[in-house]
This record gives sequence, C-alpha cells and structure tokens, in this order.
Amino acid sequence: MTALVRAEHVEKHYGPLHVLKGVDLEVSKGEVVCLIGPSGSGKSTFLRCINQLEDLNDGMIWIGDEPVGFQQRGRALYELNPQEAARRRSRIGMVFQHFNLFKHMTVLENLTLAPKIVLGEKSSAYLPRARALLDQVGLADKANSYPAQLSGGQQQRVAIARALCVQPQLMLFDEPTSALDPELVGDVLEVMRDLAATGMTMLVVTHEIGFARDVADRVAYFNDGRIVEVGPAHQIINDPQHEKTKAFLASVR
Repeated sequence: MTALVRAEHVEKHYGPLHVLKGVDLEVSKGEVVCLIGPSGSGKSTFLRCINQLEDLNDGMIWIGDEPVGFQQRGRALYELNPQEAARRRSRIGMVFQHFNLFKHMTVLENLTLAPKIVLGEKSSAYLPRARALLDQVGLADKANSYPAQLSGGQQQRVAIARALCVQPQLMLFDEPTSALDPELVGDVLEVMRDLAATGMTMLVVTHEIGFARDVADRVAYFNDGRIVEVGPAHQIINDPQHEKTKAFLASVR
C-alpha cells in the first residue's frame, strides 16, 4: 500500500522540554491508525506537527511526496510561503478536543469558510457539499444554528463536517471525545466509524480503547515521546508485547 504519511526521526522541543524523541511512522492511504498512550506522551504534538501547526526541530514528515512545511527542488528544501502552506494544510482535516468552532458564525458558515476563503471555491460548489455533510452527521436541521445552541456532541459533529468540507486526503482527530459528557460520546464515535468505512485515511489520538480495537487497522502506543509498540489493533490491545503497553492498557481498563 502507498504511504500517505511518512514521519522519519521527528523531534520536537519546547525549550528544555523534549516532547518528541525520534518518532518514525508510516500511514498507508485508506488506513486508520489510532495513537494511544498516557497524557503528555507526545501524541497530540505529533498530530500538530503533521498539520504544520508546529515546526519540527529535527526529522521530516511527508504527505504523499511533499515534505511538510517545505518545497523540494532537487536536493534542496525551501520553506513554504504562508499562502502555499495554507493551501497544503487544506488537504488535511483536523478535529480538535474542544471543537474550535467560530462562535459568531452559524453552523453552515463554519463549514463553508475554508472552501470559500482558502480554496476560493464558488458557493455553487461548496454549499451543496456542506449541506450534504451536515446531513451525513445527522445535523441537517442545524445549518442556521450557532454553536452555543448545540450540545458538545453536536458541536463536535459539526467540527468533523467542517474538516471534511475541504475534501481532505487525510483526517486527524485529537482526542475528539475527551471533552464530551459520556452520554454524548457514542454519536461522535459513530460518525467516525462511518467515516473510516468510506476509506478515509485517519490518524486518531484517543483514549477510547474499544473504538481503537474495533475500527483501527493499526495502533501505536506512545510513551515519553517515543512510539514504544505499533502493530495490528487487535494484537496491540489484546496481546501487547511491551511491558509499558501492558501496564497502560491495564490502567485504562
């Protein structure tokens, strides 16, 4: 299978804090990979590096054949200008823990902002797509509502639809259910299950171990800035080989 995401020896520091310590990972096109591990182990930072929200201190990440944050000419790398960086970032949809919806905009306006401003699409292209996505996540009747009028679970489903509205080739989910009340988690996970079934490439940081076991193709266990163990989801979750993975899974069960 073709690698859509390729990370090689990714390092990230915040001053003296060494957050990512040589992370290597490949994600094939159409694959769902869940990242699990304790809080502070580097999972979310890794996603932010993929989406160009953080600069790397060392190593490289490729999306397809393009290095993240750079343009390659021969053997030389040149930093992208802001416009090109935004264009490349639009190929990646990202869903955050706290929704990050624009509170002064309606649901429909939230969905259509990026296609209109970043991609320069006409309303005849993006409006039908936005309405179809709201229907897909079960919120067709909320197009003219504002985020404050929605539950947390509804806001997160809007956030997923918004990320999909730019027709990304990759979806990143950063603990998308951790800020939700328990009774709202199921609806969001169901939307994610349906999305995975369409063949969308997904990288998911999650503490929902059941979701990871049932939906992911592979699971990577992070600990202290490193991937300690990676493999098929059922094998990692049901029969982990590394003692740190075993201890973590025992703690969350």
